Amino acid sequence: MNFQNAPALWWFLPLAAILVALYLLRMRRRDVQVPAVFLWPQRTEEVRANSLFQKLRFSWLLLLQLLALLIIVTAFARPQFRQKGLAGKVTVVVLDASASMGSTDVKPTRLEEARKMVSDMVSTASPGDRLALIEAGPSPRVVFPLGNDPQKQTEGLKSVRQFDAESDMGEALRLAGAIAGSTEGAKIVVLSDGAFDRVDDFSPGKASVAYRQIGTSGENIGIQALGTNDGSDGKLAYCGVKNFGLKPARTGVTILADGKILDSTNAAIAPGQTWGKTVKIPPQTRIVEAKLDGGDSLKADDYAVSLSDPSASVRVLLVTKGDMFLERALALDPRVTLDKADRVPEPEKAGSTGQATYDLVVFDGVTEEPVKARGVLAFGLAGKSSPVKVIGEVKNPEFVSSENDPLLLGVDFDNIYIEKMQRVTAIGGGRVLAESKQGPLIVVSSGKKKQVYVSFSPLDSDFPLNVGFPVLIGNALDFLIGKETSNSIAVRVGQAFVVAGDGNREATLTPDGRPEAKIQARDDRFVVRETDRVGKYTLTVGTKKKTVYATLRSPLESSISPRANLEVGTSKVKSVADLTRFEDFWRPLLLAVLLVLGVEWWIYARRS
Repeated sequence: MNFQNAPALWWFLPLAAILVALYLLRMRRRDVQVPAVFLWPQRTEEVRANSLFQKLRFSWLLLLQLLALLIIVTAFARPQFRQKGLAGKVTVVVLDASASMGSTDVKPTRLEEARKMVSDMVSTASPGDRLALIEAGPSPRVVFPLGNDPQKQTEGLKSVRQFDAESDMGEALRLAGAIAGSTEGAKIVVLSDGAFDRVDDFSPGKASVAYRQIGTSGENIGIQALGTNDGSDGKLAYCGVKNFGLKPARTGVTILADGKILDSTNAAIAPGQTWGKTVKIPPQTRIVEAKLDGGDSLKADDYAVSLSDPSASVRVLLVTKGDMFLERALALDPRVTLDKADRVPEPEKAGSTGQATYDLVVFDGVTEEPVKARGVLAFGLAGKSSPVKVIGEVKNPEFVSSENDPLLLGVDFDNIYIEKMQRVTAIGGGRVLAESKQGPLIVVSSGKKKQVYVSFSPLDSDFPLNVGFPVLIGNALDFLIGKETSNSIAVRVGQAFVVAGDGNREATLTPDGRPEAKIQARDDRFVVRETDRVGKYTLTVGTKKKTVYATLRSPLESSISPRANLEVGTSKVKSVADLTRFEDFWRPLLLAVLLVLGVEWWIYARRS
């Protein structure tokens, strides 16, 4: 038991002293004449009371009154008892729905165990409690808002989905903070196995964070590498499988080329080690698949796909100081495999030995440098290799006109605000596609190395908030790398990507063995976000069909060992065995006081 106002207990001493003193004081009487003394009953106790003070005698009335006083003072001290269930009067639950929560070390899965915990919270909530639930998937979602409606909350809980992808736990916690952060004593409860990166940009406000760890085992084997390349002996495929557990493990590894088995091996892998194998594949192979048959607890990382068609995969290096808008716009293209750096690595600079690792280098607010990549997209700062010459800097340029070019299809600069840009002139075959009164906005070069130069950084404008921004990025990829010709797409599970609408208003995404999803067009493009489980999908746009392969290759999710602590904001949150809170105990005390006073009245009435 805990007292919220423990000093109030000291009031019992002076109040009890006053009550006892009332029993010791002399009674005031009035004279009454009677015809005979023998008619008056013997009342010796009243004779004693005529003295100023009398000896304290045992009295049930005094005892019951002291007990009632003690209970009242205890109620004012606000006693609280710890009980299981909700962690506070206002509770926001963040339920991790990532791939690792699909592990079966907790039956049936970790996610189902977390769902049961939320169901228990709903069923044990008091009338004054308010509860909200956030599903922490690739894109966090409020399952039900803050309130107390058990029926709606139970129905909403059924809509929680399992994703075979990493969760955006940072965004989910920030959303929880926005809901509960202004309420004193509110709780943000994280139900998770802790398989996510440290969350830095988060503050719970007036709320506090509690963490309930889910999961018991870290034993898992997963595919961590699958790819193809051209070697001296022909086309080769490489598969890498890692044991993330603490015990030796065995698994069956099958490698397929265009659906035909090339190799099947039983691999023994030591704890923390990676097993790898390279096999020769037919020259015309388009799709390489790898499957595991090890019987481990996580199935999402037991399957992987690699496309050997060059048009189906583009390696992009984003050189930036930090721009989530540009990063997400690049990631929308299903062909893109994106890496980030704050400077160009030495092996990727022009003049260094070896082949280029990247097909495209994007400079964002960083001075453009000569690179090996066959395409360059630069924002804001031109360099010696740019198709422009820098004259100076301009504030608030005013858009004038743009060319009718495929690069600018669906892009409108009329209502774009630009704080500042470089003032440049086109040189060396550079062609101006968009222009302001103060100079060119976009310049392209179609030489041996294709280049696109944009004279302002996205973060120096409101362009990233415009629908034309991702359209421009997609058009630039088509210009710099070439349009996609493959009918197959390989994406990370949960990754959103864009496909051309070609005049169609609706597309259909059909997963193997599950209901199809309808996707509506926007600006003649379809944004596909429904690849939430590992496997094969068919995307139908009009009369055209594409095969979409969604795979998980995430060391973070494959390392399923539950974490005992979370690093959230500036603090470390330890896991608790049970979710509990202190509940006020004044209602039972109020009933006890009424009962004691009732007994006291009954005794007094009998004596009278």
